[in-house]
Amino acid sequence: MFIVGSIIYWLLPISGKLAYIPEQSQPVGTWPVVTVTENDAGQFEAIVQDATPWTHVRLEVGGETAVLAQHGTQNADGIWQWHWPLPNSPENAPLNFYHSCETGCQQWAVFQTGAIAPTPASPQLVPTKLGLVFANPERDWHGRQGWDVEITYSQLADEQFWGIHDLAARVQQAEQNGLHVLVRVEYAQGQSIPPADDYAALDSYLRYLHRLARDERFANVYGFIIGSNFNTNGSNTHSPDNPVTPAWYARVFNGYGEDPDIHNNAVEVIRSENHDLRVLVGPVNPGNSDQTGKIIYKL
Repeated sequence: MFIVGSIIYWLLPISGKLAYIPEQSQPVGTWPVVTVTENDAGQFEAIVQDATPWTHVRLEVGGETAVLAQHGTQNADGIWQWHWPLPNSPENAPLNFYHSCETGCQQWAVFQTGAIAPTPASPQLVPTKLGLVFANPERDWHGRQGWDVEITYSQLADEQFWGIHDLAARVQQAEQNGLHVLVRVEYAQGQSIPPADDYAALDSYLRYLHRLARDERFANVYGFIIGSNFNTNGSNTHSPDNPVTPAWYARVFNGYGEDPDIHNNAVEVIRSENHDLRVLVGPVNPGNSDQTGKIIYKL
């Protein structure tokens, strides 16, 4: 009777899971791997290894950009590696690595070379409406939290100062100073938003907005301003005979007049990458008569 009972017990379903672990299995590596070396001449070099052949990689050190010396090469084990000479000793300076920067930089790795000093508690800043365009990073705000407006142009996306990388450095500096940051995105110098009915220009502008919204260096900006003063001749120089109208601005901003299935507008493009970013209507130039030729009413 005991034998029969035992057989019945072992034939019953047993709860749990069975795992097969090969004897030669190796732990999966954590990528990327970052090392910093120093040669006999006292020069430092950052080396990144990764199993993925990332493109458009970038290293920023203390607000400066390191120049990539060796693009991704693959070693005998199939691992890719990149080399950056460092401009100075990296002691106590975090190394910020990014990849895929052609469509919006993604955080790759952060490497701290020295001891991390404890971060002092940030003082409680007094909220204000004080704001400046291109706020001086050396300005003393006397314990007040102000606003900084930065400007960038889609047609100068990779140029110095007006382009995305110098913009990121200014934004990060302003945020470190405790400021709220607004980024005003213009189509080109002399053309606030894409010329009216120019869908090729609109596509170019929206691609840049998408890149900005995807770039993790702008994750904490307060919002993006879509153009400004678009009712003036000075902001319509690329198409002076076909200036921006209220209907075209609304079309660019939120898809006004288009089928709901068409999503090529500023609000939807930005929100597709970052739901938290505010998308703000740009200001007009009040009382301007460039498009009417005369002031109809006087107050």
